[in-house]
Amino acid sequence: MRKILVTLVLVLSGVSAVRGQRIGDEVSTRVFRIRIGQEFGTAFTIDVDSQQYLVTVDHLVPTGCAECALDIWLDNAWISLTGRAIRPRSRDVAAVAISLTERLSPESTAWSTVDELDIAQQVYFIGFPFGLRTAENTGAQISEIPFVKAGILSAIDSRNPRAVILYVDGHNNPGFSGGPVVFYPQGEATPRIAGVLIGYRWDALPVVKREELRDPGAESYKGLYTRGNSGIVVAFSIEHLVEAIRESARDSP
Repeated sequence: MRKILVTLVLVLSGVSAVRGQRIGDEVSTRVFRIRIGQEFGTAFTIDVDSQQYLVTVDHLVPTGCAECALDIWLDNAWISLTGRAIRPRSRDVAAVAISLTERLSPESTAWSTVDELDIAQQVYFIGFPFGLRTAENTGAQISEIPFVKAGILSAIDSRNPRAVILYVDGHNNPGFSGGPVVFYPQGEATPRIAGVLIGYRWDALPVVKREELRDPGAESYKGLYTRGNSGIVVAFSIEHLVEAIRESARDSP
C-alpha cells in the first residue's frame, strides 16, 4: 500500500509540473485556422505598440497584394477579412504580418528577441496539421483548439542578421506552417513567441525494393525518390516581423 501511495504522489506531482508548463489560453486562443483561396494554414495574433496584427507564412498570401483578403475560422464559421500585408525587409524571411482593423483576441502573448533564447531549451509549435483540430465544449459554445507539438531548440543561424533562422528538433506536419514557436523564459510562467514556423527540412530518400530495405547501399528503384521528414523544423525569428511592422507604422501618413 505504501508503494502505491508513493507512486501516486509522484504521478500527481508530475502532472502538476506539466500543468505549470502547459500551453494554455495565453497562446491557444490566439492561433487560428485560415484559408486563402484553396490553401489552408495557421496564423496567430501579436500585439506591437498596442496594435494587433495577424502573422502567417508568406506562401499563403498572394505576392504583391496590398489589401489582402483571407478567411479565418472564428466562432464556428468562416469569416472574411482584409488587411494590409506587411513583409520584412529581407525577402529571405518567408513570413508576413497583416494589419487588423479589429482585434481577434485579447492582447497577445509577448514576443521575444533571439538573445532571450537558449540552445537545447524546450519549445512548442502550434497549429492545425492537415486541417485537423480539437474542440472543447465550454457549455455556451464549442471552441476550436489547435494542436500542440514540442521539441528543443537545436540551433540558431544568425549569419544573416536580417533573416535569423531557428531550427527545432521536432516533427512538423503540413498545416503547421504560419503557426507560432513559443517557449517559457527561465523562471517565468508566461510563454513568449520566439518565431513563426515556415516548414521543415526534408531529405530525398530513395525508393527501394522490400528485399533491399536492410541494405544501406541499395540504389533507388528506377530513379524514384520520396521526400522524408528530417525532423528539423524551420522557423524565422519573430523580431523581423516586429521590425517590419514598426517601420511600416513610421512610414504611414
